[in-house]
Amino acid sequence: MQNRMAYIFIATFRFFSVNEQLEPLKKIQILLRSHHKGLTITDISKKLRLNRNSTAKYLDILLISGDVALNSYGPAKVYTFSHKMPLSAMLKFSADIILLINNKMQVIDANENAITLLGIPRQNLIGNQIQDISSPLVARLSIPMIFDEIQEKGEIQREFSITLENEERHYRMRLIPTVFDNMEEGVTIIGENITKQIQFAESLMISEMRYRAVVQDQTDIICRWRPTGEITFINESLSRFIGIPGDSLSGENILSYTHPEDIILSREKITCLTPSTPTISSDIRLLGKDGTYHWYQWNTRGIFDHAGVLIECQSVGRDINTERQQAQQIRESEERFRMITDYSPFPISLVNDTGTILYLNKKFSELFGYSLNDIPTEKDWYNLAFPESAEHPEVLPPREEYSGYPLAREMSPCVRLVTCKDGTVRQINFFEATLNSGEKFVVYEDLTQKQEAKRLQSVLATIVNSSNNPIDLYRKLTSHSPQT
Repeated sequence: MQNRMAYIFIATFRFFSVNEQLEPLKKIQILLRSHHKGLTITDISKKLRLNRNSTAKYLDILLISGDVALNSYGPAKVYTFSHKMPLSAMLKFSADIILLINNKMQVIDANENAITLLGIPRQNLIGNQIQDISSPLVARLSIPMIFDEIQEKGEIQREFSITLENEERHYRMRLIPTVFDNMEEGVTIIGENITKQIQFAESLMISEMRYRAVVQDQTDIICRWRPTGEITFINESLSRFIGIPGDSLSGENILSYTHPEDIILSREKITCLTPSTPTISSDIRLLGKDGTYHWYQWNTRGIFDHAGVLIECQSVGRDINTERQQAQQIRESEERFRMITDYSPFPISLVNDTGTILYLNKKFSELFGYSLNDIPTEKDWYNLAFPESAEHPEVLPPREEYSGYPLAREMSPCVRLVTCKDGTVRQINFFEATLNSGEKFVVYEDLTQKQEAKRLQSVLATIVNSSNNPIDLYRKLTSHSPQT
């Protein structure tokens, strides 16, 4: 009973105290409206015949409520009337949900969004107790229970979700202690529908989770790093390769895992990244946890801020170590082939499947006198080597079928007379084979001297056999053979 009486006394005192303050407050507002340049506390107290301390107190109240503005000019404080937008206009144009509740827990005003959301006509909403309003949104606020806390501690913020019209909606509510124009205390509730933001954040989180799952399952290595080389993220493949967990990257630098010979290249490549050319590609060697370097083909994309400054890079690396090793083996094999063929004692030619001569060794040019400039195709070579087609039927196909030499046709070794560039004719044995690549490899053996030696031996044998004294003739011929 005593508590109830105390409450009634305080409420009555507050009522009379407020009413007593309303008249001088209005007088001050009217006075300042007519003095656009403003008045000091002394000016106002003299014109209204008020106590200076009381005038200062009233001005503080008006300043807090936003009805007057304060400007300082040196030590003087000048008060002017504040041309603020009426609260009713703010309620009308605001896109947020707004409810005004006085200290009696009554709804004294609401904007159209709040009325629509609550589904209660304005005449049934204004003046009613907030706890009597049937709405899941109002129920979640528990205003009667937190009203005193708001008055003591200030603004309170709540975020929650409710189901309206079979749809889950998310709201952010601000409960702000307020002094209204009639000097009555209360609470302003400002609510914001953040459903789209929450849904976007959730979809972004799901998208990020999917992205991370895809990235972590990639066999390629992925690394995000700053232009200085500091690593900000690595996927599971790179983590396993360099032997560092993805959550222990503090102080790790990608350049410390880069081959020393490739660091300069990496830095040069980074300077080429611009907003207009945000991607580069390079082959870089990285140090694995086994202590060996592996070749990776890096595709790097630069990430820029709004000013076009490079702030981060994302690199995706594909393991090309096996490819590089195979390429090196091929180069070494080609070098060995060229060395062998260049110093071969036999002429050699290499022709592709279209009839273009790819290679002639030194011995070929020395023996026949032709270079690649003279015989770019096999047809050119055979036309010069065999001026009369009748002399080389086995070497060339019939004329009506000739359209570049058909290299797929295998040939057995055959001996033919070849006309050299200087006009000499040599007896050449052709050895050719078609490689797996479709290219034809031909080796030429010069039989000219061997055939001449055989011919001389045959002539000598004929002379000896026709002589009456073959033994004596043979001795004479052989004794003079060195001078011959």
